[in-house]
Amino acid sequence: MSALRDVAPHLANGPQHEGINMQAGNTLNEWLSRLNQLVTTVEDWAKQSGWSTRRIDKQMRDSEVGAYVATALLLQDEITKVLLEPIARSAPGADGVVDLYLMPEYDDIASLYFYEKEWRLHYMFSGTPTVAMIREAESLPLTKDSLLAVLEEMKKNAAATV
Repeated sequence: MSALRDVAPHLANGPQHEGINMQAGNTLNEWLSRLNQLVTTVEDWAKQSGWSTRRIDKQMRDSEVGAYVATALLLQDEITKVLLEPIARSAPGADGVVDLYLMPEYDDIASLYFYEKEWRLHYMFSGTPTVAMIREAESLPLTKDSLLAVLEEMKKNAAATV
């Protein structure tokens, strides 16, 4: 929510201040609200499943809305660490992109795209066909079960590399 507070003073100072105009401010507020809801939901589901969590501020820049602060989420279960990191407010065919990846390797990645009015989880589960880009991987609606399935697979993959 701190990111929303950071933008609000800019919007109150007139139609344009530090590169943020009212339309861009509304666009940014919509994105930060959607992102905050995602982070809160993932945080709740992870905690219910025994994962520890910690929110982290991430400095971001967008050509349409300028610089802003977004929230990322670090999740940990035993020695497995996963980061839910906002990547972009928009991308072709999506109104938000957030990556979920195993740390520190960054090699086991799931991506969440917001399209068709919901967050969709793209991940290459073991035994599924390999794809060139994560966006081409199997797409599931983001639910507690789909998230926990990805986290458990990441946890197994982390254990396999130790």
